[in-house]
Amino acid sequence: MASIVNNIPGLSAQRNLASSQAGLNQTINRLSTGLRINRASDDAAGLQISNNLRADTRILNQARRNANDGLGRLAIQDLTAEEATNLLTRAAELAEQAASGTTTTAGRTALNAEFTEIKSALDALDSDTKFDGVAVFGSALDVRVGEATTEVVSVGSIDIDSASLAVTGDLTTSNNASTALAQITTAIETVSSSRGTIGAKSQRLQTLVNSLGITAENITAAESQIRDADVAQEVVNLTKFQILSQSGVSALAQANQSSQSVLSLLG
Repeated sequence: MASIVNNIPGLSAQRNLASSQAGLNQTINRLSTGLRINRASDDAAGLQISNNLRADTRILNQARRNANDGLGRLAIQDLTAEEATNLLTRAAELAEQAASGTTTTAGRTALNAEFTEIKSALDALDSDTKFDGVAVFGSALDVRVGEATTEVVSVGSIDIDSASLAVTGDLTTSNNASTALAQITTAIETVSSSRGTIGAKSQRLQTLVNSLGITAENITAAESQIRDADVAQEVVNLTKFQILSQSGVSALAQANQSSQSVLSLLG
Protein backbone atom coordinates (compact mmCIF):
# COMPACT_ATOMS: atom_id res chain seq x y z
CA MET A 1 0.00 0.00 0.00
CA ALA A 2 1.32 3.41 -1.00
CA SER A 3 1.09 6.01 1.80
CA ILE A 4 2.18 9.61 2.29
CA VAL A 5 1.56 9.50 6.09
CA ASN A 6 3.88 6.67 7.14
CA ASN A 7 7.05 5.73 5.30
CA ILE A 8 7.36 2.17 6.57
CA PRO A 9 10.30 1.20 4.32
CA GLY A 10 12.06 4.41 5.39
CA LEU A 11 11.55 3.64 9.09
CA SER A 12 12.92 0.14 8.60
CA ALA A 13 15.92 1.45 6.66
CA GLN A 14 16.53 4.08 9.33
CA ARG A 15 16.45 1.48 12.12
CA ASN A 16 18.83 -0.82 10.28
CA LEU A 17 21.15 2.10 9.49
CA ALA A 18 21.25 3.09 13.17
CA SER A 19 22.14 -0.47 14.12
CA SER A 20 24.92 -0.57 11.54
CA GLN A 21 26.26 2.78 12.73
CA ALA A 22 26.27 1.56 16.34
CA GLY A 23 28.19 -1.55 15.33
CA LEU A 24 30.62 0.57 13.30
CA ASN A 25 31.20 2.94 16.22
CA GLN A 26 31.80 0.05 18.60
CA THR A 27 34.27 -1.57 16.19
CA ILE A 28 36.18 1.69 15.71
CA ASN A 29 36.28 2.15 19.49
CA ARG A 30 37.68 -1.36 19.98
CA LEU A 31 40.31 -0.88 17.29
CA SER A 32 41.37 2.49 18.68
CA THR A 33 41.70 1.24 22.28
CA GLY A 34 42.78 -2.32 21.54
CA LEU A 35 40.18 -3.55 24.04
CA ARG A 36 37.10 -5.65 23.46
CA ILE A 37 35.59 -4.42 26.73
CA ASN A 38 35.57 -0.63 27.07
CA ARG A 39 32.51 -0.29 29.28
CA ALA A 40 30.43 -2.56 31.46
CA SER A 41 27.71 -2.88 28.81
CA ASP A 42 30.18 -4.54 26.44
CA ASP A 43 30.52 -7.61 28.72
CA ALA A 44 29.59 -7.16 32.37
CA ALA A 45 30.77 -10.60 33.51
CA GLY A 46 33.96 -10.36 31.48
CA LEU A 47 34.69 -6.92 32.94
CA GLN A 48 34.37 -8.22 36.49
CA ILE A 49 36.63 -11.21 35.85
CA SER A 50 39.24 -9.19 33.98
CA ASN A 51 39.32 -6.53 36.70
CA ASN A 52 39.97 -9.21 39.32
CA LEU A 53 42.70 -10.75 37.17
CA ARG A 54 44.27 -7.34 36.61
CA ALA A 55 44.35 -6.71 40.37
CA ASP A 56 45.93 -10.13 40.90
CA THR A 57 48.62 -9.29 38.37
CA ARG A 58 49.41 -5.98 40.06
CA ILE A 59 49.66 -7.70 43.46
CA LEU A 60 51.92 -10.42 42.06
CA ASN A 61 54.19 -7.89 40.38
CA GLN A 62 54.51 -5.93 43.62
CA ALA A 63 55.22 -9.15 45.52
CA ARG A 64 57.96 -9.88 42.99
CA ARG A 65 59.45 -6.44 43.58
CA ASN A 66 59.26 -7.05 47.34
CA ALA A 67 61.18 -10.30 46.88
CA ASN A 68 63.81 -8.52 44.78
CA ASP A 69 64.14 -5.85 47.47
CA GLY A 70 64.60 -8.61 50.03
CA LEU A 71 67.30 -10.16 47.85
CA GLY A 72 69.09 -6.82 47.71
CA ARG A 73 69.00 -6.43 51.48
CA LEU A 74 70.24 -9.98 52.04
CA ALA A 75 73.03 -9.46 49.53
CA ILE A 76 74.22 -6.46 51.53
CA GLN A 77 74.07 -8.52 54.73
CA ASP A 78 76.01 -11.37 53.14
CA LEU A 79 78.81 -9.17 51.79
CA THR A 80 79.09 -7.31 55.08
CA ALA A 81 79.16 -10.58 57.02
CA GLU A 82 81.95 -11.73 54.72
CA GLU A 83 83.95 -8.66 55.70
CA ALA A 84 83.19 -9.41 59.36
CA THR A 85 84.59 -12.91 58.82
CA ASN A 86 87.76 -11.39 57.36
CA LEU A 87 88.13 -9.14 60.40
CA LEU A 88 87.59 -12.04 62.79
CA THR A 89 90.10 -14.14 60.91
CA ARG A 90 92.67 -11.39 61.33
CA ALA A 91 91.72 -11.12 65.01
CA ALA A 92 92.29 -14.86 65.41
CA GLU A 93 95.71 -14.46 63.87
CA LEU A 94 96.52 -11.68 66.32
CA ALA A 95 95.24 -13.71 69.30
CA GLU A 96 97.32 -16.70 68.27
CA GLN A 97 100.43 -14.53 68.12
CA ALA A 98 99.65 -12.83 71.44
CA ALA A 99 99.09 -16.19 73.15
CA SER A 100 102.63 -17.30 72.33
CA GLY A 101 105.29 -16.95 75.00
CA THR A 102 107.66 -15.60 72.38
CA THR A 103 105.65 -12.37 72.15
CA THR A 104 106.84 -9.57 74.40
CA THR A 105 104.65 -7.30 76.49
CA ALA A 106 105.25 -4.47 74.05
CA GLY A 107 104.31 -6.74 71.20
CA ARG A 108 101.06 -7.74 72.92
CA THR A 109 100.27 -4.07 73.48
CA ALA A 110 100.59 -3.43 69.76
CA LEU A 111 98.59 -6.54 68.91
CA ASN A 112 95.88 -5.57 71.39
CA ALA A 113 95.64 -2.09 69.84
CA GLU A 114 94.90 -3.64 66.44
CA PHE A 115 92.50 -6.11 68.06
CA THR A 116 90.62 -3.21 69.66
CA GLU A 117 90.30 -1.53 66.27
CA ILE A 118 88.92 -4.75 64.80
CA LYS A 119 86.22 -4.86 67.47
CA SER A 120 85.36 -1.23 66.73
CA ALA A 121 85.20 -2.06 63.02
CA LEU A 122 82.79 -4.92 63.74
CA ASP A 123 80.59 -2.57 65.76
CA ALA A 124 80.62 -0.04 62.93
CA LEU A 125 79.70 -2.66 60.34
CA ASP A 126 76.79 -3.76 62.51
CA SER A 127 75.37 -0.28 63.11
CA ASP A 128 76.27 1.58 59.92
CA THR A 129 75.33 -0.95 57.23
CA LYS A 130 71.90 0.15 55.99
CA PHE A 131 69.36 -0.56 53.28
CA ASP A 132 67.00 2.29 52.40
CA GLY A 133 68.11 4.10 55.53
CA VAL A 134 67.41 1.18 57.89
CA ALA A 135 70.14 -0.89 59.57
CA VAL A 136 70.23 -4.41 58.14
CA PHE A 137 71.70 -5.95 61.30
CA GLY A 138 70.00 -6.20 64.66
CA SER A 139 66.43 -6.57 63.35
CA ALA A 140 64.32 -9.29 61.76
CA LEU A 141 63.12 -9.09 58.17
CA ASP A 142 59.68 -10.09 56.88
CA VAL A 143 59.26 -10.02 53.10
CA ARG A 144 55.64 -10.09 51.90
CA VAL A 145 55.50 -12.23 48.75
CA GLY A 146 51.77 -12.71 48.18
CA GLU A 147 48.23 -11.60 48.90
CA ALA A 148 47.69 -13.82 51.95
CA THR A 149 49.13 -12.87 55.33
CA THR A 150 50.87 -16.25 55.45
CA GLU A 151 52.86 -15.55 52.28
CA VAL A 152 55.87 -14.11 54.05
CA VAL A 153 59.56 -15.00 54.02
CA SER A 154 61.02 -14.25 57.44
CA VAL A 155 64.69 -13.80 58.27
CA GLY A 156 65.67 -13.65 61.92
CA SER A 157 67.81 -10.92 63.43
CA ILE A 158 71.53 -11.20 62.63
CA ASP A 159 74.21 -9.38 64.61
CA ILE A 160 77.92 -8.98 63.89
CA ASP A 161 78.96 -6.51 66.59
CA SER A 162 81.64 -7.59 69.03
CA ALA A 163 79.30 -7.77 72.02
CA SER A 164 76.73 -9.95 70.25
CA LEU A 165 79.51 -12.23 68.99
CA ALA A 166 80.94 -12.35 72.52
CA VAL A 167 84.31 -11.07 71.36
CA THR A 168 84.97 -9.01 74.47
CA GLY A 169 88.46 -10.02 75.66
CA ASP A 170 91.87 -8.49 75.13
CA LEU A 171 95.33 -9.61 74.15
CA THR A 172 97.32 -8.03 76.98
CA THR A 173 98.42 -11.37 78.42
CA SER A 174 98.98 -14.85 77.08
CA ASN A 175 96.01 -16.25 79.00
CA ASN A 176 93.74 -13.40 77.90
CA ALA A 177 94.81 -14.00 74.32
CA SER A 178 93.98 -17.70 74.60
CA THR A 179 90.52 -16.84 75.94
CA ALA A 180 90.01 -14.27 73.16
CA LEU A 181 91.08 -16.83 70.56
CA ALA A 182 88.35 -19.22 71.73
CA GLN A 183 85.81 -16.37 71.58
CA ILE A 184 86.92 -15.41 68.09
CA THR A 185 86.74 -18.98 66.81
CA THR A 186 83.19 -19.31 68.10
CA ALA A 187 82.30 -15.93 66.55
CA ILE A 188 83.59 -17.06 63.15
CA GLU A 189 81.34 -20.13 63.37
CA THR A 190 78.39 -17.93 64.36
CA VAL A 191 78.89 -15.57 61.43
CA SER A 192 79.32 -18.50 59.04
CA SER A 193 76.05 -19.99 60.30
CA SER A 194 74.32 -16.64 59.79
CA ARG A 195 75.65 -16.46 56.24
CA GLY A 196 74.26 -19.94 55.64
CA THR A 197 70.84 -18.70 56.74
CA ILE A 198 71.18 -15.68 54.47
CA GLY A 199 72.08 -17.92 51.54
CA ALA A 200 69.12 -20.23 52.12
CA LYS A 201 66.66 -17.33 52.39
CA SER A 202 68.15 -15.70 49.30
CA GLN A 203 67.67 -18.89 47.33
CA ARG A 204 64.07 -19.10 48.45
CA LEU A 205 63.41 -15.49 47.46
CA GLN A 206 65.04 -16.03 44.06
CA THR A 207 62.79 -19.03 43.48
CA LEU A 208 59.78 -16.91 44.42
CA VAL A 209 60.85 -14.15 42.05
CA ASN A 210 60.87 -16.66 39.20
CA SER A 211 57.58 -18.33 40.14
CA LEU A 212 55.79 -15.02 40.74
CA GLY A 213 56.92 -13.83 37.32
CA ILE A 214 55.53 -16.96 35.66
CA THR A 215 52.23 -16.70 37.54
CA ALA A 216 51.83 -13.01 36.69
CA GLU A 217 52.54 -13.78 33.04
CA ASN A 218 49.88 -16.50 32.91
CA ILE A 219 47.28 -14.35 34.65
CA THR A 220 48.04 -11.47 32.28
CA ALA A 221 47.49 -13.83 29.34
CA ALA A 222 44.15 -14.94 30.79
CA GLU A 223 43.08 -11.33 31.32
CA SER A 224 44.13 -10.50 27.77
CA GLN A 225 41.97 -13.28 26.37
CA ILE A 226 38.93 -11.77 28.07
CA ARG A 227 39.51 -8.05 27.68
CA ASP A 228 41.67 -7.46 24.61
CA ALA A 229 40.18 -7.00 21.19
CA ASP A 230 40.73 -9.55 18.43
CA VAL A 231 42.14 -7.16 15.83
CA ALA A 232 41.62 -9.53 12.92
CA GLN A 233 37.96 -10.02 13.82
CA GLU A 234 37.42 -6.31 14.37
CA VAL A 235 38.91 -5.49 10.96
CA VAL A 236 36.41 -7.88 9.40
CA ASN A 237 33.60 -6.24 11.40
CA LEU A 238 34.81 -2.80 10.31
CA THR A 239 34.49 -3.75 6.66
CA LYS A 240 31.10 -5.35 7.26
CA PHE A 241 29.62 -2.37 9.10
CA GLN A 242 31.04 0.09 6.59
CA ILE A 243 29.28 -1.79 3.79
CA LEU A 244 26.07 -2.05 5.79
CA SER A 245 26.16 1.66 6.62
CA GLN A 246 26.68 2.60 2.99
CA SER A 247 23.91 0.29 1.82
CA GLY A 248 21.67 1.54 4.63
CA VAL A 249 22.11 5.14 3.50
CA SER A 250 21.32 4.09 -0.04
CA ALA A 251 18.25 2.11 1.08
CA LEU A 252 16.98 5.04 3.15
CA ALA A 253 17.38 7.38 0.22
CA GLN A 254 15.50 4.91 -2.00
CA ALA A 255 12.71 4.56 0.58
CA ASN A 256 12.33 8.32 0.79
CA GLN A 257 12.28 8.54 -3.00
CA SER A 258 9.51 5.93 -3.12
CA SER A 259 7.34 8.01 -0.78
CA GLN A 260 7.87 11.10 -2.85
CA SER A 261 6.82 9.23 -5.97
CA VAL A 262 3.33 8.88 -4.48
CA LEU A 263 2.89 12.60 -5.04
CA SER A 264 3.03 12.02 -8.77
CA LEU A 265 -0.34 10.28 -8.53
CA LEU A 266 -1.89 13.58 -7.46
CA GLY A 267 -0.71 15.43 -10.55
